Amino acid sequence: MISRRITLWRWTIRALAFAFFVYGGWAFARYTGSLAPASPAVDFVAERQPLLDTYPPSAVCRFTAYGQAIKGCIVELLSRSLTEGASVARILPYLAVFILLSFLLGRWWCGWVCPLGTTGDLLDALRARLGRGYWNIPARLRLGARVTNYSLLGVTLAASYLFRPARFTTPGECRVYLPFCKICPARVTCPVAAAAAPSWWGGFANGLETFFTFAMWITLAFFLLAFLAMRRLWCHFCPIGLCSSWFNRGGGLALLKDAGRCNRCGACADACPMGLTHMRDEKQRADISSPQCILCLRCVETCPRDNCLTLKFFGRTVLRSRLPIPR
Repeated sequence: MISRRITLWRWTIRALAFAFFVYGGWAFARYTGSLAPASPAVDFVAERQPLLDTYPPSAVCRFTAYGQAIKGCIVELLSRSLTEGASVARILPYLAVFILLSFLLGRWWCGWVCPLGTTGDLLDALRARLGRGYWNIPARLRLGARVTNYSLLGVTLAASYLFRPARFTTPGECRVYLPFCKICPARVTCPVAAAAAPSWWGGFANGLETFFTFAMWITLAFFLLAFLAMRRLWCHFCPIGLCSSWFNRGGGLALLKDAGRCNRCGACADACPMGLTHMRDEKQRADISSPQCILCLRCVETCPRDNCLTLKFFGRTVLRSRLPIPR
């Protein structure tokens, strides 16, 4: 077992990433005061020049106070591009950056960078502090989440294409603009963490606004419950993580297992925040990289068998499990 160094490094990186993505816009606005908004709340359609003109592969909301650290998430990029009819040449640089980062690190972004995941893990830590147990995630629920994942992404992109603002006088009248953003928990949690009111708590002006209002609150309640009652259940449904999961196999990072060294103690399965068990159960394949794995490396950290689990980056060993040595 590798002491707690991995957990320490992960929380350090996550704290820095959270500070940058949520509060980075403040520093940007301070040096270019002309772009700072008049009020803490950010208009839903308005956009300002971000610190980094890119879309990282993690759930980062651009609707936070006092400027933007980044352009947004990959689902926002795809949704906006379909709504606005953006040319391939315009979005290709953003897609290239996203694909490159995802190819290099896969869903590592979910486990080490994503501010929404960090918020959820703080809720999980609160649950543990209160001495409350958690429900195990059944395999059928994970499978159903995967289907829901694709369905949610598909509906989001289809709605973005079908309800284009060209049919309206102004973009603000397009009530289906960025449909997933209207219900994404990050749109509430990121602004609240930045000490500002969310840009849109909801509206009841018409049937569609009412639908999105209730959908947003239901999604937020599910997000809170998913971390307080289970371990990262939300990450099985998140369409943003889905896009990065396509690169968990065949990308730069690979999680490998030497089945001959495994005694199936279950330490890896118990430690996995995603509720995955294939690390323990796999008896044949060496590559146990999974689309649902967020590469938090808790399995490698807790495995008590020397070289049983190994993380490799393009074939080069980065980390391996070790037998604990009593002091």
